[in-house]
Amino acid sequence: MLDRTPEDWNRWLEEFSANIDREGWRGIQCFLRWIQVRAQNGHTVPDFLPGLEGDIFHSMLLRRLLSGKDPLPFPPPESFGKAWYELIETGQAEGVEVRPWEWAPEVKIAINQGIWTILEKTSDTDVVVTYREGGERFRLSKRGDGTWGMELLPG
Repeated sequence: MLDRTPEDWNRWLEEFSANIDREGWRGIQCFLRWIQVRAQNGHTVPDFLPGLEGDIFHSMLLRRLLSGKDPLPFPPPESFGKAWYELIETGQAEGVEVRPWEWAPEVKIAINQGIWTILEKTSDTDVVVTYREGGERFRLSKRGDGTWGMELLPG
């Protein structure tokens, strides 16, 4: 599949819609962009209708595209099985669920049921983590009230 940039997709929309039913064509464009991003990340499109419908229904990426937002450069971490765009966009989260990861508790930690890598553990209440190799670094801190919060660390 061709790797189109957001500008390429805008040109595609102008050409295909010819200013007739632009929103309908934008929906088709979002669907095709969704397929492109999936392919770039190693996810094929199911070749049977119920599977495709299920993927469409549960896709936070497709909903993001339909709302007019571009995909992120890398897939976001997951929070309870769903894409956690808000964490990447705001750089912070409060009240996150934190648990040791039972198979490698010294190097991994479960945050909102997603598996993160521990980069640095400064104390039992302060840890630097990332959700992907070479990715953004977050400080995970236990607050005074016993809840956990996260914040994006600079560069």
